[in-house]
Amino acid sequence: MTSPPTPEARLRAAKIIHGALIAGSLMFLLVTTRVQRTTAPAGVDSLTRPLTYAGLALLGTALVLLRILPSPDPAPAPGQSPDQWWVASQGRLIVMWAVVDGAALFNAVIWFLTRERTPLAAAAAAIVVLFALRPGRYLDQS
Repeated sequence: MTSPPTPEARLRAAKIIHGALIAGSLMFLLVTTRVQRTTAPAGVDSLTRPLTYAGLALLGTALVLLRILPSPDPAPAPGQSPDQWWVASQGRLIVMWAVVDGAALFNAVIWFLTRERTPLAAAAAAIVVLFALRPGRYLDQS
């Protein structure tokens, strides 16, 4: 039989999930940068503006959702163990990260298709917000 995960194991799992989301977005941007240098534009000039606005709208929606979604407590409540805090908070953190990562990837795809700088800046901003929501911010058990 295995024992239940310790708070350190939960924090390590959260760090792995968070790091994988950031790494996935960054790898997509790096790979598409390389591919863009070797290929011609996709030819979606008539969709450039609507796609850019859609990406910015999605980023704005993601940032508003971060304010609306229930966020975890910054630290365990008095009498609450770190393990209880992780059980209650890990799902909320992952949902918050997924919302922001989705906005980053969507804007990265738009940047790849349109080659405009605005979606690239929006993707970079989403990655910065995602980094700011790192797990170590909530508990100092690093």
